[in-house]
Amino acid sequence: MRIFIIGLLMLVNLFFVVQALVEPLTISFLSLRIILAALSFVICVYLLLLRTHKLSTYLTILTLIISLIHIFIIWKSAYAYIF
Repeated sequence: MRIFIIGLLMLVNLFFVVQALVEPLTISFLSLRIILAALSFVICVYLLLLRTHKLSTYLTILTLIISLIHIFIIWKSAYAYIF
């Protein structure tokens, strides 16, 4: 079940990262993107602390990196929109 949740979070984050990179920098769906990135970051840190299986640990680290990239893209687009 954990691997399914991690995989789902990873796919959703990847979708939003690709969408943000393909389209010009806008703040469309900003609140949804912030909530998703923060929720996936917190869940990944929590699941990383559990360390049950080797596969789930690797997937959690990968999802954590993707969510950090997503947070950086959100910060970059908000900064470009404001200034």
